[in-house]
Amino acid sequence: MLDHIKLEALKDSHASSLYGVLKDDKIYTFIPEGPPESLEVLMQKFSRLAKGAPEHIPEVWLNYAIYSTELNQYIGTTQATISKDTRKATIAYILSPMHWGKGFAKQAVSLMMDSIISEYDVKEFDAYIDTRNSKSVSLVKGLGFDQINYIKNADFFKGHDSHEFVYSIKSEQWERQKDKFL
Repeated sequence: MLDHIKLEALKDSHASSLYGVLKDDKIYTFIPEGPPESLEVLMQKFSRLAKGAPEHIPEVWLNYAIYSTELNQYIGTTQATISKDTRKATIAYILSPMHWGKGFAKQAVSLMMDSIISEYDVKEFDAYIDTRNSKSVSLVKGLGFDQINYIKNADFFKGHDSHEFVYSIKSEQWERQKDKFL
């Protein structure tokens, strides 16, 4: 099923292909950042992310460009921040609004989760989602995540308080059901 989605380790060279995708304001409705200011700024950001977490932080940073072989283009990014202490990964994803609701994000996140369970011995995945972001909530629920927490006033951006749901899935649960997605 996932043969038309490829994840590539994010590099600064992906910036030119993803700049147009990431310029869309709709992406940033529910996250406390805005579109990249310029291609150069995006290249610098991708370069920092590609280096991974600083040595003094007990985390592994994994960032990927999502490429659709079906569409022959890059359509977004996905990431996981893995705690070296707990083996828990916090995931996030950004996808071009043109491709929302078509299964691309679900496929990319599934592929990422499956690969990092074995490579990094991840025990659990969490996703922190703005309570207003119904599409993202549907995505993680569709992958078998359960809501485990509600964080009031998690952020304040664009003039409003932002509350978050925390969704989680244990790796064992993912392993039992992953064939539905892979």
